[in-house]
Amino acid sequence: MKNFLKILFVAVLVFTYSCEDKDNSDKFRDDPTTGWIEFITAGTTTGQTSPSISIPLDVSVPIYENGLNIAYSIEAVEGDFTQFVSSSSGVVYADPADATRNVTVDLALANMEVARDFVTSFDIVLESVDQPGILLGLEEDGITRHRVTIPCSNPEVLPSDYFVGDYAIADLEAAIGPGNGTENFAAGTVTLAVDPFNPNSRVFTVGVLPAFNGELETVSINFTTDNVVVLGGDVDPSLACSAAGPYIFTPETSGNTPWDICSDDFMTVIYMEDPNGSCGGPYEASFTLTKL
Repeated sequence: MKNFLKILFVAVLVFTYSCEDKDNSDKFRDDPTTGWIEFITAGTTTGQTSPSISIPLDVSVPIYENGLNIAYSIEAVEGDFTQFVSSSSGVVYADPADATRNVTVDLALANMEVARDFVTSFDIVLESVDQPGILLGLEEDGITRHRVTIPCSNPEVLPSDYFVGDYAIADLEAAIGPGNGTENFAAGTVTLAVDPFNPNSRVFTVGVLPAFNGELETVSINFTTDNVVVLGGDVDPSLACSAAGPYIFTPETSGNTPWDICSDDFMTVIYMEDPNGSCGGPYEASFTLTKL
């Protein structure tokens, strides 16, 4: 009997929960002019220079013959959003004539072309809708707040204190060095300095294939206006495995790592190892720089 009561109790709980869950999704079906509105996602990060942003809304109201006016406000989270957005509130109109039902919060963004070494973020908060029977968010965890993050914007010319000083260098992906009991780039500390001929390049000296080459090589890395970092030129340790040509490292033309003016703590530099095929290449390779 006790087991029967336990089973009955559990069954009642499951039924009650199922009914409540069903009510949450079905309670608006009797009146197609009721429903709920919320954001589809909880956050967006703009591009560095995006002139505008469009945040889609989920308008779960089957019929709104007279349209809907959906009010929102903007709240600061980090930094001063008013340098990018001209108003701290607004209204979105859901047009009943729009068969696509594409309803968005659209914001024009000012000053996005200006270089900046800071992040700004703000929340767009749904405040009200001008028709009765429409909720903002279906449940307690409905998405009625959408965070917009405006990232740092890289300058055309690097500041002289960016990515300079002591860094730990280490192979990330390499073929010939580790395959022969050594390293492509000798692990240790390197000191980066501004290239005197290019303010967007950094130069340092390091051992290359140190088991076979006793000389230090000068290496440069370029921070491009395409917002990626590339090897600044060929690295030639004056070695070869065959008559195919010298064993060298050259810049990679695709898949390079982005750089961010707000951070100079770490970087991965991708390069092509042995493009001449002297030692069986070419191989895609990379090394890391970690600030000390």
